[in-house]
Parts: sequence; C-alpha cells; structure tokens
Amino acid sequence: MSLYAATHAENATAAPPSGCATISATSEETTAKGLIYHDLAVSSPNGVTSLHVKKLVFSGFAPNADAMQDLAQAASLLLVSAMTGQHNAACTQWLKAQGQLVVTGLQSGKAYDLTWNNATVVHGSAHVSVTTAHYQMQGSSTAQTSAATLNMSGLTFQNVANQQLLPSNARAAFSLPTTELPALMSAIGGQSEAAPAVHATISNFEASEGHARLQGHGQATLTGNVAATSASGHLEITNLEELIEKARAAHQMKLAAGLVLGRLVSHHSGEQNTWDTTWEGGVLTVNGFPLPIK
Repeated sequence: MSLYAATHAENATAAPPSGCATISATSEETTAKGLIYHDLAVSSPNGVTSLHVKKLVFSGFAPNADAMQDLAQAASLLLVSAMTGQHNAACTQWLKAQGQLVVTGLQSGKAYDLTWNNATVVHGSAHVSVTTAHYQMQGSSTAQTSAATLNMSGLTFQNVANQQLLPSNARAAFSLPTTELPALMSAIGGQSEAAPAVHATISNFEASEGHARLQGHGQATLTGNVAATSASGHLEITNLEELIEKARAAHQMKLAAGLVLGRLVSHHSGEQNTWDTTWEGGVLTVNGFPLPIK
C-alpha cells in the first residue's frame, strides 16, 4: 500500500520482513526533489538499536511508488547498520532484492541521491548524531562500475569508545563493480559473514576533527566480517600531534603509542605525516610496521 497520501498521522511501513526492523514516519510527501520522509524511525526487533531522522530526501529510479519507499527505507536501514556494525540475517534477502533493483537503475544510467538531515543513531547507551549525511551514486549504461560519494557533517558522539578521536566531518569518494552492490548491501545490513567480497576503489577519503585531518586513497575488499576485510593505500595526516595528545588525554596509551610509532616510520613534511598502509586481519601496517592500535 502506498503511503504517499499520508500527511501528519504516524504510519507504520511494512516493507522490511518480520524480524528485520520496524520502520515508521510521521508523514511523507512527493515533491520535485523526490520522496521526503519526516521523522523517520528505524528500530531493531529487540529495540537496542535505532535511528531517528528528522528529514530524509530520496530521489532515484524505482519502477513504482512502493519500490521507491522500499529503497529509501533500505538505505536508512543500511545507514544504521553501517554506523553500529550490527547485522540482522532476517534483512539479508530483502536488502539483496533492493540492491538488485538499484543495479537495474544504475545499469540504465540512473542516479541515486539521499540526504538524511538531523539523524541520531542509538545502540544501547551509545549515541551518534549527524547534522547531514549525503549519499550519491551514479550509474552508466556503458561502464561496469558505479561511482559514489558519502559526506557526513556535524558528527557528535556520546558513550562511544575513543570518541575524542573520532571525526566531526568525513567524506569518501569511491567506485565499485555495479553487480557487487547487492552483496554489499546484504553484508552491511544482513548476513554478517557469508556474503561475497566486494571490491571498492577509494579515490579520496577525508576525515577531520579540530585541526587534525586525515586524507587518503586506495583499494578495499569489503565483507560482512571485519576480520575478512582488507585495504591498502596511501594515508596523509595533518597535525598528528593533536591526535596523539587526545589519545593520551583519553588514557588510550596503547593507541597513543601506536600513533607515536606511526609518526616515527612516516614520511614527514611540515605538519603532514604520510604512509603507505595495509589493513588486513584487523592489523594496520604502516610502511611495513604493524601498529598496536587494538
């Protein structure tokens, strides 16, 4: 049933399967910009994990209104799963189906654009808020890869490990084989270990907190299992000393020691430290030296 006629009464949307998540919104509307949800809420079956979004704007290819709703809801479910690292196998097949629909759109040259405004993710006692999260993905009828960007601004954290060191702003530009998108979606929000690997090329990654700024590029092999995820590339940090001092102030001495070691093996120019890095099996290696960051 379409909810496009909904205005100000709260409406439960039943697109995800039972046991996956509960999704509702106080209202929704269609405009020239696309589908807009107001006060969108996503909650896990046990109520431990949730997402609240003041306003979500979604535009992109969908064969009908109900399918557009499903895609917007799936994207929001993936946002909370990605930020909490929580997987729910009951979501797997539904998310894979949504991914296959996106592939159809991308392979015909369509684009997808989503903006979450004033979103808060809760997992237990941990809270993460973001003023704006903006995701874009562009397809092509001739290329076998799709390019995407994700921008997050105004990030704040409460009761999150090492929150003093986490960025307030982050941006990533990457591409991946279009046909691997359904596997990536099912891995992020659904099955946690059995999904096939997804190969992403990261053309640029940036994160900043205070005067400290991280920038890099490289390749990554993504799965639903962190231990099986790997990456390699080039990293550059501006004002590394600020991160070291914040780690010490937070009594994260092992992390501080790892950052100091990283500084020693880096190439140094002015306020910038640069490295060639690999991440595999949960171990970060910098210029051939494994860092004790765990």
